Amino acid sequence: MQKEWMKASVSYTLVNADHKKGVKHSFSNVAKDVKAEAVSAFGNILETLVDGDITDAAVTSTDRVTVDEKATAPATPVVPVA
Repeated sequence: MQKEWMKASVSYTLVNADHKKGVKHSFSNVAKDVKAEAVSAFGNILETLVDGDITDAAVTSTDRVTVDEKATAPATPVVPVA
C-alpha cells in the first residue's frame, strides 16, 4: 500500500451581522505542509477585506492510496478452550 498527497484546501468560517451562524469561504491550492501560522495569518488578511470575524479554519487534505491487488484477510483469532 502506498499513500500519495494530491491536494489540500482551507475553509474559513466568517461570522457577521448577516451570517450569525457563519458562512464558509474555501480556498484551494494550499501547500502540502501548510503551517498553522500561515493559515492564521491568511485569516487575518481576510478579516481586513470582509465585514466580520473569522472564527474557524479547517485544512482538508486529499491523498491517493494504492491498494495491493491481493489483500490477505487477518488471521482468525484462536479461542481459548475452558
